[in-house]
Amino acid sequence: MNLFDIYLHLQSLSPICISLISFFFIVFIRDRLALISNEIFYKSIGVVGIPVHELSHFIACLACMPFGYRVQQLQLYKPSDQDTVGYLLYNYKKSLFSPICNLVIGIAPLFGGTFAFILVTKWLMPDVFDYFASSTIVANALNNDLSALYHNLVHLLGLIAFSSTGFIQTLCWLFLSYSLIVFSVPSKADLSQSKLGILYLIIFTLFLSMLLPAAYVDLVEFIIQFNAFYVAIAFLHAMLYLVTLSYCYSMDVLRVR
Repeated sequence: MNLFDIYLHLQSLSPICISLISFFFIVFIRDRLALISNEIFYKSIGVVGIPVHELSHFIACLACMPFGYRVQQLQLYKPSDQDTVGYLLYNYKKSLFSPICNLVIGIAPLFGGTFAFILVTKWLMPDVFDYFASSTIVANALNNDLSALYHNLVHLLGLIAFSSTGFIQTLCWLFLSYSLIVFSVPSKADLSQSKLGILYLIIFTLFLSMLLPAAYVDLVEFIIQFNAFYVAIAFLHAMLYLVTLSYCYSMDVLRVR
C-alpha cells in the first residue's frame, strides 16, 4: 500500500465526510438551540456539557505541557457571565509542535464529551450501551448497509423509549447525554486555532500511508468505527432537538426576535 492506493484513500474519505456532516449537524443543533431558547434555558442545558467541554481543553493542555504550554485560568461553568459561560486561558511558546498541540486542545471536547456520553450511557442505560457495544451499528457502517443502519437506529430509539431502567432514569440520561454531546462541539475559536494543525495532520496521514501502511489501515478502521458511533449520536440528537423545540414552544421559553 502506498500514497497512490486510491481505493484505501476513498475508503477513508467516505466515513470522514459522513463524520463531518454529522459534526456540522450537531453544530447546527447547538446554534439553533441558542437561537430559539432564552439565555437561562440555554445555559441550564449546558450545566453538565460545558464543564466537561472546558475540562477536556484543560486535560489536553496539561498533556501539552512538555511542549511549553501553561494553564493560566480555568472557568468550568459560570452562568452569571454575560460573555462566555466557561473558558480556558493558556499560553505557550511557539514551536514546530504548536499547531498539533493547538489542534489537540481545540478538538479535545469532541472526544471528552463522547467519552463522558459513553460512561453516562453505561451507567444509566445499560441496555442502550450493550446495543452500541454489540457492534451491530458499526458492522452495518463498515458494510455501507445504510438500510440496515437506519433500522438499527430506529431500534435504538425503541430501546430508549421502552427502556427497562425506568422513566425518571431515562429522562436523566436524555438530559445528560443531550448536554454532553451538544456542548462537546468545539467552538469557533477552538476550530480557528486548529486549522494549521489539521493541515499538519493531513500531511502526516499521507506520509503514514507510505511509511507504515499497516498503521494507516488501522487508522482508517478507527475512523470508520468512530464515524458509526457518531452518526448514531447525531441521529439521536436530531430526535432530541425536535423534542426540545416542541418543549420550547409549549413552555414559552422561546427567545423573542
